[in-house]
Amino acid sequence: MYRYAESRKKDVDRGAETPELAAFLVQKYGYGSADRASLAANLLECPKPDLMRDLDQVATSIDPDWRTNQQRRFDARPAALDFSGK
Repeated sequence: MYRYAESRKKDVDRGAETPELAAFLVQKYGYGSADRASLAANLLECPKPDLMRDLDQVATSIDPDWRTNQQRRFDARPAALDFSGK
């Protein structure tokens, strides 16, 4: 997750992605990783890792306003990505 986040940060730094898009991609990747880790912990009867706090910190490092932007996506109907470059 951290390596993926660093890759997204580099894309933001070079102007290839907005912080909003990069944080969104990291969140989706992170949520999938957290689900897989939880499933593996269940199967192995191990304590479940709490990756959500780490994921929130990583998203904040890319886009400090990710919570607001996430809510804006949830409120949009239909939700979409804007590729206009504006």
